[in-house]
Amino acid sequence: MATTIKLTPAQQEEKINAFFTSAPAYAQPICEKLREAIAAADPELQPSWKWGSPVYEKAGAGMVCSIGVHKQHVNLVFFQGALLPDTHGIFTTGLDAKTMRTIKFTEALQINVPYVVEYLQAAAQLKPAKAAVSTERSEIEIPEDLKKALADAQQLEAFEKMAYTHRKEYVRWVMEAKRPETRNTRITKTVERITEGKKFS
Repeated sequence: MATTIKLTPAQQEEKINAFFTSAPAYAQPICEKLREAIAAADPELQPSWKWGSPVYEKAGAGMVCSIGVHKQHVNLVFFQGALLPDTHGIFTTGLDAKTMRTIKFTEALQINVPYVVEYLQAAAQLKPAKAAVSTERSEIEIPEDLKKALADAQQLEAFEKMAYTHRKEYVRWVMEAKRPETRNTRITKTVERITEGKKFS
């Protein structure tokens, strides 16, 4: 059985610093601006290292948000974003997820700092709650062509074990294809990504 190694505060700080310094060039100004917004919103929000990303927590509120860096975008994830009113319409993904909401950025100019600070301040005031258990796992209808492709690749079970949000986004991506050729390409790409263990991003 694998043993979980608990990192010391110094080791966590080292990983967090490395996360930001090794981020792609496009992502660094975005991350810098988001870190400034988090610090301005609530100085009690402090990062810890979880799931390969910095997660900002506050005593009494628990996990508030995290920053995720991807190849072409940076995500600011609000762990209890579903409880926040999206007053300014800035949440971009996970809009039907049970708990989390995400704002996706591809450049620093997209960050409206006052809006982000406002959302962060509201999120930091929420009481920690257990993530709602999704009852919709069996309710996502997988298109037959996608289901067959996953089954042929022996990846259907792996797909069904994914978090609700990722399955929903994959299905939506396939369903939104306007042309049959595009749909087939997206199905092939979905199967490839599931085989590689990749979430939708």
